[in-house]
Amino acid sequence: MRIAAACLSTVLSVMALPVWADNPACQYRAAEIQNQIDYARERGNVHKQSGLERALTQVQQHCKDEDLLRDAQEAIREQQEEIQERMEEIAQQTRKGDTDKVRKLEQKLERDRIELEQLREELNELQALGAM
Repeated sequence: MRIAAACLSTVLSVMALPVWADNPACQYRAAEIQNQIDYARERGNVHKQSGLERALTQVQQHCKDEDLLRDAQEAIREQQEEIQERMEEIAQQTRKGDTDKVRKLEQKLERDRIELEQLREELNELQALGAM
């Protein structure tokens, strides 16, 4: 059964190649997913592997660099909005004098900023791969 699944995956990969061959960011994304599949397989995590194989098939069949770029830009916008809302919450709690709540919100804000930086790095990587 495993051999059949591996063969099917390989056949689907080859069949889908022309669809996304001109999309280097999609190729990169597919390679990332394949690495995760290999890791899950090595660890015997069948459910994770199965989900990742479905994701890989979707990337191979439907991925376009423009879509990845648009999605990355949208994620950045959403994260920026989250940061703005968090800052407004901090200001409100500061006015109330709730220092414990302010401290917790500032910690969340720092995590949000780190995530924003990671999203920006991902966008830069996509742009560097020619996803423009």
